[in-house]
Amino acid sequence: MFLQDGLMGHITSLAKAMPDAPALLSCDDGGKILDTVSYSALRQRLERIGYWLQSMKLSGGDVIALGMHNRAELLLVSWAAWSLGIITAPLDVRRDAEEQHLYKIGLTRPKLLIGDGKFANLLENFEDVGAVSALSDAKPVAWKKGIEHPALILFTSGTTSHPKGAKLSLKNLVTNADGIRGWFKITEKDRFLVLLPLHHINSTSFTLATVLGGASIAIPPAYSSSKFWPQLANSQSTFTSIVPTICFDQLSQEAAFKAENNLQVTRIQIGSAPVIAGDAKKFIEMYKIPLYQGYGQTETALRVTGMPLELDEKTYSSLVAENSIGKPMKWADVIIMGKDGKALAEGEEGELAVRGDAVMEGYLGDGNNRGAFRNGYFLTGDIGFCRKINGEPFFFLKGRSKEIIIKGGVNISPASVEDRLKQCDSAIDQAYVVGVPDRRYGEEVAAVVCWKKGEDAIKAEAKLRYRLMNPLPNIRSFEVPQYITTLNASELPMTSTGKVQRSVLRKTIAPEKFRHVNSIVSSEKYEFIRLAAYEKPRMKEALELFNRCWQPLVIDAEKLQAHVSNGFIIICIPKGGGPIQSMISLLRTDMGEKELSKSTYDELTGNLSMATSKLYGRNIVCVSICSASYVPQTPGNAKAPPASEMEKYLASGGDPVYAFHVKKKGDIEGAKLLSLLPDARPDDKLSLGYCMLLEYPSIPAVPCIPKSGSAASQLIEAVMEFARQQDVKRVFAFSRPAGSSEYFGAKKN
Repeated sequence: MFLQDGLMGHITSLAKAMPDAPALLSCDDGGKILDTVSYSALRQRLERIGYWLQSMKLSGGDVIALGMHNRAELLLVSWAAWSLGIITAPLDVRRDAEEQHLYKIGLTRPKLLIGDGKFANLLENFEDVGAVSALSDAKPVAWKKGIEHPALILFTSGTTSHPKGAKLSLKNLVTNADGIRGWFKITEKDRFLVLLPLHHINSTSFTLATVLGGASIAIPPAYSSSKFWPQLANSQSTFTSIVPTICFDQLSQEAAFKAENNLQVTRIQIGSAPVIAGDAKKFIEMYKIPLYQGYGQTETALRVTGMPLELDEKTYSSLVAENSIGKPMKWADVIIMGKDGKALAEGEEGELAVRGDAVMEGYLGDGNNRGAFRNGYFLTGDIGFCRKINGEPFFFLKGRSKEIIIKGGVNISPASVEDRLKQCDSAIDQAYVVGVPDRRYGEEVAAVVCWKKGEDAIKAEAKLRYRLMNPLPNIRSFEVPQYITTLNASELPMTSTGKVQRSVLRKTIAPEKFRHVNSIVSSEKYEFIRLAAYEKPRMKEALELFNRCWQPLVIDAEKLQAHVSNGFIIICIPKGGGPIQSMISLLRTDMGEKELSKSTYDELTGNLSMATSKLYGRNIVCVSICSASYVPQTPGNAKAPPASEMEKYLASGGDPVYAFHVKKKGDIEGAKLLSLLPDARPDDKLSLGYCMLLEYPSIPAVPCIPKSGSAASQLIEAVMEFARQQDVKRVFAFSRPAGSSEYFGAKKN
């Protein structure tokens, strides 16, 4: 039997055969190697951890939870635990909230949690991961022979509201890892770069495959789009494993690739989510590095099929274009199963089913296994077909029969998001979550909503979009629907038993029917959307526009990040895409005219951090507007005049900013000056320290479609439509008389 002396037996043999060969390499976020653990040192560290675990009275069959980000200790603790017969249950520390952590802990009942200090409150018996790094004592450990025992519980989302815990034995893991080792031709000369989370089955099995091959593992803190190529180059990695999102990201990173002249990477595995064939082809053409698609699931300990590395170039290119998931791993018995449970013939479409030594025992809780297996095969829930190429079976996917959304390689349960969505908005009668196509993530989360009787559907949807734009306590940010559409309950597709069919919803509602949560309104020429802090290209563009319009009152990227995260910034872009034409910064507040007239600009805006903004404040204050057509001005040497002189200047109509605000915009009446605020912003030399408090008098009672001339004027109309959508009471502008420096300077001269 393979590894009859257990996992530690294999590592011990490697330590004897090549003691100085690198095993684990800890890297910084740029891939620079900070620490190297040889195979000899690896064995010693595992012995220390094994002794430590035994000293805490842990033994075979016990469960320990792991709550840590990517680092060598996660692998070390896992391998030592498995070699003692102890089961590990990693937590998703990147995306799970405390509620999900506690659910998983309650289900697995760990006797110990090892992790980063911030997770100490999850379990009374907690050990900081730093203790693992500091271990020095060791005594002989009675390692468990063989690999038949349980080793790992990994949670995977199903169609129920809670994720299910897949129970994997060490045999499952080793079987799959050995299949990967052979498939990906991993040898002692290789180095694997860990880019995906180590709590994910992908990294779990690929790192184990690397050790089985006697190769080395490089571990940076996390994947970074801009540092992907530096991480590969600096770590001298020869291969890595990515999800389609990373492939998409790197299509815009050619400059970073060309900047690296020491790349050693020879092949890259891609999988864990539906691959976009066009993106894969572009990647291969751009970087001349082959991508090999693999298919599998947590329940199969990862890879079930894979694209062979030894294919000729013509066949390889053809199969990449057809998006083939390859042929079965050597351990896997894969069939296309019909509804009658029998294998279908070549070319016929049915459900992919698999059996073999890498398939899990089942899920935690007997009830969760219902429907997971049939005739000894695990049912993947994926629809596909098989075709023979050069006499060998190759598989192709058509779609998923299950309703799970796979976003960037992460499974998302529709039912779980639906439950939480209804908790955050009492106007929702029914909500159904589906996946819609997305270039970056493969799929994005979208919600189909039916509103309660009597609700204004247009306004209710707008309010929900606003809620989803902001952090919600009961929905993980990664799972928040990014698209919304409204549907009458009578239009929902239902089975004969009254169950709504999400898969039919996904097929019947055209993608253009969904509105992005950041959408505010559109006009004939422009789209008005909320600027999101995670949109890096847009943020860079916004920073340049802001600083050009407000120079010398410039801000840095960190201040803009706070400005956007805390406030509400609407940008105007051409329909169909293009550069920002104008943008406006809003904050919400409960302050009225009296309180605002006593505020300085820094007090009102929190020194432009917008930390003063209240999420559901009843009033809106516009505090900054920028236009791409604005011509920067140079402040003169004029001194601030008395307020009476500034009032006369404004009344003359000579100030461009004041004139902009008081001018009628479409159906929106111009703003009225409420008060002049001397010395409200002393550092603003263009306005001689003055600010103006104005109010737009009438919030529209019906939907307002921007239609005035300039992009900046339409932006004000978009603000008023946003105010109408959110039932805001008053809209103010805290602005500046930007032409006053030139006017009073000329008057003086």
